[in-house]
Amino acid sequence: MKEERREMLDAKITLHDRHRFEMKLDVDLIPGKKNVYRVETYFFIPRAMNVNPETYTKSVFYNSFQKYIRFKTPQMSLDKIADETVAVSPLNRISAGLKKILSGSNDDKIADSVYGEIKLLGCVVRGSVRDYVKFLSAEIISAGSSPNEGTSRFSAIEENGLGFASDVKKLISRIRALKTEISNPAVPARLREGFGFFDEFLSLTLVDYLALLLEDIRCGEVSVLRLSELDKALSAIVNAQNGYRRTMGYPSVIRKGSGNETLVYRRSVLKKFVSSVLHLQMETTEWQGAFQIFFGLAAGVAMLFTVLLLIFAQSRFAANSAPFVVIVVVSYIFKDRIKDWLKLWFTASWTKWIADRGTSITDPYSGQNIGVIKEAFSFVSDEAVPPEVSRGRNIDNITSVEEEGKPERVVKYEREVSLYPSRVSEFHERRRDLNDILRFNIVPLIAQADDPIVDYLNLNEETGQLETLRCKRVYHINVVTKYSASPSNGGSVASLERIRIILTRDGIERLEKVPV
Repeated sequence: MKEERREMLDAKITLHDRHRFEMKLDVDLIPGKKNVYRVETYFFIPRAMNVNPETYTKSVFYNSFQKYIRFKTPQMSLDKIADETVAVSPLNRISAGLKKILSGSNDDKIADSVYGEIKLLGCVVRGSVRDYVKFLSAEIISAGSSPNEGTSRFSAIEENGLGFASDVKKLISRIRALKTEISNPAVPARLREGFGFFDEFLSLTLVDYLALLLEDIRCGEVSVLRLSELDKALSAIVNAQNGYRRTMGYPSVIRKGSGNETLVYRRSVLKKFVSSVLHLQMETTEWQGAFQIFFGLAAGVAMLFTVLLLIFAQSRFAANSAPFVVIVVVSYIFKDRIKDWLKLWFTASWTKWIADRGTSITDPYSGQNIGVIKEAFSFVSDEAVPPEVSRGRNIDNITSVEEEGKPERVVKYEREVSLYPSRVSEFHERRRDLNDILRFNIVPLIAQADDPIVDYLNLNEETGQLETLRCKRVYHINVVTKYSASPSNGGSVASLERIRIILTRDGIERLEKVPV
């Protein structure tokens, strides 16, 4: 529940599930022709996990994560969404398009626009509710930790909360009225169905977030007493929404005594339906051609070494002599080693200029290419790690002995993203900035980890008896990420971030953010 809570409240680094964690980067586009930002991620992996270029290849790495780029959700307060005078409100644009359709317009572009606005309305409402719940939750927790401040702070929280609940009711009322209009048979079936999906999504969203707020209110004796009116208002909305979904026959209802798999599945489907309006299309191409040239050069250099050594042996020894045979065998051994070493060197040294693969980013609304991603993966030596990254990795080491006691391999993943803001602003008034999301799967890393539980024999000081303790065997993977941006109007911004992944063979135990 804690992990899901953090995800719902839009934290930057989250534990997605037992085997995956997610890193989200907010990208603010700077007006101009081209924005470029670079992300270098260094994974410091314990050698005991037997992760090396043979067991953890490029294909394994790239298959172990998912990447998404999407527009950031436009920010708008609930009262402005419901305000009929706000032209940019998706609710008002749906209403305006609906009037044209009911007046007899058969323009497919209008229907497509309304369909997109329905999805965008779901995203905007969810973002507004999430942000306000996050704000109120932080206020409640802070006030609860300082109860001596008196009742004034709780009164302000309750006043804000009741105002929020009032805005929610007003929005629900207007959406219900719009639902009546859109249910007209003259409206295309796709729009009626789409609005029905949004309606169910809205109900679930309100229940999810208001339940989190109720949880924070009820976690302390003081807040329970001083926020009783807010508790009643929120509970009434949650109960009403649960009853509404049952009345409408929506599948996402709680059925006691069952696993409620339909509720969870339906919520996921509806979330993907609504958020699809923000997602950008990505098409990835493997860029292996250049590397094959370099790998061919590596084989050529190795062969040249072998030929020169054979020419030398033939000039000095007879073909059937023992020295000649030894030189031939040695040349064969070194040929393969030279070829493999040069392959690794090319991979590690040339990824800055030659990417493994490229991904084009397309805006589905305009059909324009708005950017490109270049990616490269390699194992690097300790000496090749930038000094600032090494300092970030070792900043919490107490002594040099600690560094020597935990030998590691370093995996480097770098991505360079080029974006064209002018191609975005040309077609979008509300959707401008982006979220860059990477979701990593750690299963390939723990394939050869030891058993997650180890027995430890301990002498109990109190009883004097020997006892066997079952202890967790954990591994630490440290991830240091360096962000740098170069907007088109000049200047450069760089920052460093580090997380520690504590895991066992069963999966991730927790994530820890380490100050650097």
